Amino acid sequence: MFAEDVGLAYTTVRSYRWVSSRWPKERRRADVSHTIHKVLASIPDEQERFEAVNNPPPSPRGGPARWTHDSAKRVVGWKVDSPESVQEKVEAIHDLAADDAVAAVVTTDFLRRPAVASKAMADDYPDYGLVA
Repeated sequence: MFAEDVGLAYTTVRSYRWVSSRWPKERRRADVSHTIHKVLASIPDEQERFEAVNNPPPSPRGGPARWTHDSAKRVVGWKVDSPESVQEKVEAIHDLAADDAVAAVVTTDFLRRPAVASKAMADDYPDYGLVA
């Protein structure tokens, strides 16, 4: 009924309530968005969660350390929106090429690059620490 009264979907209100339950008022950070709190709320250990929000990672572009959606997702092991590491990029390519028709076109395009084709043909099974 509350969701209807405030004009929100029940699932949205339920999500807000869950995030709030994971962050007692004295542990919330005014300079950290609700979305970051929501992502970090999935850290099961309470003490680890509270320490995490107070220790944002360094900014990859310089400047003061701060939370971004992707940096929070990295902390909890979620897929990021803008991959940066080799592993994240490979995972993104695998997601995009899940369809065999797409994978065939992309593979053909990649193999037309001499340096890529040479490296791929020289390695029996590249092990990038990833699960394909």
